[in-house]
Amino acid sequence: MRIAFVLWQGAVGGAERATASLARELARRGHDAEVVFVTHGGTLTDELEASALPRRSVGLARGRDVIRHPRRLARVVSAAGSGAAVTASAGYLPAALRAGGYRGSIVAVNHGRLLHRGQLSYVRRLIRDAERATGFRAADVEVAVSDFMLAQLLRERFRARRVVRIYNGLRLDDYASTGPTGVDKEVVRVAWAGRMIPGKGVEDLVEAVSTIPRNVALELVLAGDGPLRSDLQRLSADLSLDGRVTFPGVVRDVAGFLGAADVAVAVSSSLVESFGFFALEAMACGLPVVATRNGGLAELVADGRTGTLVPPGDVDGIAAALEAYATDPTLRRQHGAAARERCAAVFSVERTADEYLALLGELAV
Repeated sequence: MRIAFVLWQGAVGGAERATASLARELARRGHDAEVVFVTHGGTLTDELEASALPRRSVGLARGRDVIRHPRRLARVVSAAGSGAAVTASAGYLPAALRAGGYRGSIVAVNHGRLLHRGQLSYVRRLIRDAERATGFRAADVEVAVSDFMLAQLLRERFRARRVVRIYNGLRLDDYASTGPTGVDKEVVRVAWAGRMIPGKGVEDLVEAVSTIPRNVALELVLAGDGPLRSDLQRLSADLSLDGRVTFPGVVRDVAGFLGAADVAVAVSSSLVESFGFFALEAMACGLPVVATRNGGLAELVADGRTGTLVPPGDVDGIAAALEAYATDPTLRRQHGAAARERCAAVFSVERTADEYLALLGELAV
């Protein structure tokens, strides 16, 4: 089967890494899988090139340009995957494909865009609702990436005729198990990576580290960039955390970044997470994860077994969990090993690929 994975652009976020992982797995199985960027390529193209996965760009600007040139979009996507298109959203993108004459099956994956509606202005909410109303019938099926996301979709008036849940997955061999060894370390490294934007809980994380006694040898590494980066750096300085909190910038090699860590954190507060791919990557590396009970994150981390779950915004809870891992190497080793096992059992890309192929097979009948 020829399958096109349609992404807006080549930014390397969780949704993009999950999509690339699935496309690579299908290609390994002998399927013609290709990534299509609606706008242009980006940093993700480097990863695709390294894995020899084909990709192409339509060269359209997001928004009106797609609506004005549906035939161009459909022509490029058809050339890449005439059998099925797996799109990054269920809005006007599937509608434009159908309007342009695309004849294959369309699977729209909801990575969480639906969850951001409440943070938009009134006008932007109307536009977003119009997008879903336009495109929801164009997709044959809409995929939720977690049970939490599935429940949200089922409450929607505008949704595809069929809605299913398929977890994101990754290939365990792409992530070396370089996590906690169970031996005491001079400094325990805590890793976070993502966009530094409101709602991600990074301020809570910095404040939590400031309450941990100085005799606990712990270093927090905040990788990424965004509008809050300068504020976070200022907060770290105000809390006298120079040397204890570092900002290496954007990291492209997430597996390598996590391979040098001992604990990972995903502590989103007001921004609801549909899944939490960074937390999954940390689990694959054999790291315990401190996460908030936020959206799909609670489905990834098994509290007290593969990591620790705390309420969103609970600075004291985050601090207590980090101090426990920093001072107990045996706990780090046990939870890290269990995390990798859970990743292999529930969130492998092999399982994800099986479920997508079964779905596409049903649609093709």
